[in-house]
Amino acid sequence: MLSKNNIWILSFFITFSFAFFQRFTGPTYPVSGKIENFSYKFPRSCTIGKKCMVVVKNKDFKGYVEYKIFKTKDNFSKIYFSSDENFSFVILPEQPPAGKLEYRLTDESGNEKVSSVIVRFKGDVPALILIPHIILMFLFMLYSVKIFIVANFKKEILKSDVFLNLLFLLIGGFIFGPLTQYYAFGYLWTGFPFGHDLTDNKTLIMLIFWLSALIAVWKNKKVLLWINIAFFFTAAIYLIPHSLLGSELDYQKIENAGK
Repeated sequence: MLSKNNIWILSFFITFSFAFFQRFTGPTYPVSGKIENFSYKFPRSCTIGKKCMVVVKNKDFKGYVEYKIFKTKDNFSKIYFSSDENFSFVILPEQPPAGKLEYRLTDESGNEKVSSVIVRFKGDVPALILIPHIILMFLFMLYSVKIFIVANFKKEILKSDVFLNLLFLLIGGFIFGPLTQYYAFGYLWTGFPFGHDLTDNKTLIMLIFWLSALIAVWKNKKVLLWINIAFFFTAAIYLIPHSLLGSELDYQKIENAGK
């Protein structure tokens, strides 16, 4: 029999697992590994105003990074590694918000060691916006799990929990979420109907299903069915890596605008 405390513990553990998966997957998580006698860590997301550093943990490494703007026919440019006390590094040139670079690592003999790393640049998001966004979206998932467990194993559904869960999603995903994106990439909303941003569209889908669940709870019709549908869609969405198909700058539009 699940006690109230055990339900919260289980809900937190499941939610943390989803959060862990989101944090360590997707196109923004750094690429790291080991080649020969050195390890490396290459960024795939960099904040404008802060050094975008490609690091090889070997102060004696000799080689260079070749880079170009992503999805262009530009030729690759070279930056040779500099050395510090414990590692060698290259600082990639800063790009506008949502701008991307493709880069690869080559040693002094011209042998390619790491290829096709894509890094996206973003603006610095104020902590007063980013932290509430993260907390509220965590609470949304926590309550989604708790509502699902209670509904299926204790056969209880609290209208207040469903309403509160929807409120977390509305504030975290539709107020602080767009503000986060605005500071990072210069746009409040790039999902349907204005674009194909997957993060925005995932948030919109979750809103539709949890709003449907709230209506079902309010009318007391097919409540368990809609709670389960809302939860399963939410769980499936949280298993999609974060920032997949995110904002991407179209350099061609910038070039055309400057002509």
